[in-house]
Amino acid sequence: MKKILFSALMACFAMTASAQISEGAPSAKKYATGNRPMKGTFGLYVGAETDLFKTDEGPKSGQFHVLPIINLKYMATDNLELRMGMKFWKQRESFKGTMDEAEGVVAETQSTKWVEADNQFRPGFAYHFTKSNLLDVYAGVEGILGWKRNTITYNAEVDGTKSYNNVRIRNIQFGANAFIGLQAFIARLPLALGVEYGIGTRWDGALKARSSAKTGDNDAIVKYSPDATQLTHVNLPNNQLGNQTWDAVKGRKGQWGSQVRLTLSYYFNR
Repeated sequence: MKKILFSALMACFAMTASAQISEGAPSAKKYATGNRPMKGTFGLYVGAETDLFKTDEGPKSGQFHVLPIINLKYMATDNLELRMGMKFWKQRESFKGTMDEAEGVVAETQSTKWVEADNQFRPGFAYHFTKSNLLDVYAGVEGILGWKRNTITYNAEVDGTKSYNNVRIRNIQFGANAFIGLQAFIARLPLALGVEYGIGTRWDGALKARSSAKTGDNDAIVKYSPDATQLTHVNLPNNQLGNQTWDAVKGRKGQWGSQVRLTLSYYFNR
């Protein structure tokens, strides 16, 4: 009798265990590790470039550029990404002082305003090689179209006589970059951390300074000179770069380089 009961209990245990194993699901299918964007997904990413914290041009060398590259993304297919990058930076300073007439010094008022801006648009595309929902490898190309502006305005009034001087430096930027990138999707969140490495070229054109000045009722005098803050390795006769004035000036500068960009992306659907 005992053998019969023992055999029945073992048979029931075996049937229960077999049912549990056959009905279970592998854990890898239960826990997702990423949230890869697919066709029709929009994205927004902020990219901090290696030159974000410094500049080698102008009076503000070493200045921190507050805003990094901002890109809008759209997945045209599961592998093809269209993007539009934007970069905007602007800084201004101003001064105003007044001196009353006293002890033989004439009354004087001065004001100075300095504005520097750097703006770029970067349209491009990227092709994503992998379809993993954890790691993503891609490569692409982006163009560069932008402009820079540097303006200094000086106004003064001495003993009732007004004068002003305005120096305006503007130039256009154009070029292209080729880049490769790697990003990792964070758990089930629509976020991705990544890094991009690019090699490209940029040309700066119309490198000239326009200076206009006027004192009292005299006609304004307009002069042109090379942009000495940009053309740092060009020597004019007698090494007078930027000191001579011309009726017409043309200047341009080209450069090649590489750069690393750290990225944080957020993806969303319409």
